[in-house]
Amino acid sequence: MTLLIFLVSISSAYFLRLSPGVMSQGLGSASIMINEGLSAFHNPAIIGSTQINFTLSRWLSSTNHFSLGATYKDNVIGISYLNYGGIQGYDQFGVPTNEFTPYDICVIFGRRIGLFGLSIKTFGEKVDTQSLYGVCLAISSYIDFGNIAIGAKIDNLGKEFGENTTIPFTSALGLKLALPRDITFFIESKMPHLEINSGLLYKYHYVKLLVGTRYIKPEDLISETYQGFHISDLNLSGGIIVLVESYEIGYSFVYTEFSNAHQFSITFTPYP
Repeated sequence: MTLLIFLVSISSAYFLRLSPGVMSQGLGSASIMINEGLSAFHNPAIIGSTQINFTLSRWLSSTNHFSLGATYKDNVIGISYLNYGGIQGYDQFGVPTNEFTPYDICVIFGRRIGLFGLSIKTFGEKVDTQSLYGVCLAISSYIDFGNIAIGAKIDNLGKEFGENTTIPFTSALGLKLALPRDITFFIESKMPHLEINSGLLYKYHYVKLLVGTRYIKPEDLISETYQGFHISDLNLSGGIIVLVESYEIGYSFVYTEFSNAHQFSITFTPYP
């Protein structure tokens, strides 16, 4: 849990860089080319049908991430809640004080306008007695040429008001390529903190199989001592989604050198 508190402290709203969804995580955290009912988080410009998605992510120890997304016509909404579990507090002398529960919450509203998507999100964080809150915008696009589609997104344009800390601005470019035998290839790059996401989706009748990789360049928080590639910079992922009438039931996992994460989702499509 020390690692989680450290991540919260180095940058306000660090969790805004997370990409919820079984399909997204199973494809190496590719997001702006994904349509799984979580377009509010991924890319409002890619809305394809009316969908409702509920995802539960289980990380480290008692850390849970709940995400709810819905799309209707050209409108999207998303709610994200990240709970780190109960943590025992101590004073400067090492004497136990109260137990506290750090959490992050985010609410997003968005809309598709032609080839573009616009969204506004409000967020809040609480760690013991410290509270942060803010608002930010995202602009995205998606163009489908049939077997090839491209997308782009500028995310987290905004401000944190509680402590005037920096929020994690992100820009992304993505490509989706339809291959023979019902295989789709996804690749994305994110900046300014270099991240490369890639994945393959194979659809067989009512089953979708996912496999992906996510490369994250380490952020140098102390000095210029880290150079080169290390296996810990690469996350491996996979998953499966089963279609049952109007429902899609999914599971995905992420494997890293230090931990594993699991996600479960149910997506409901009432009509195309």
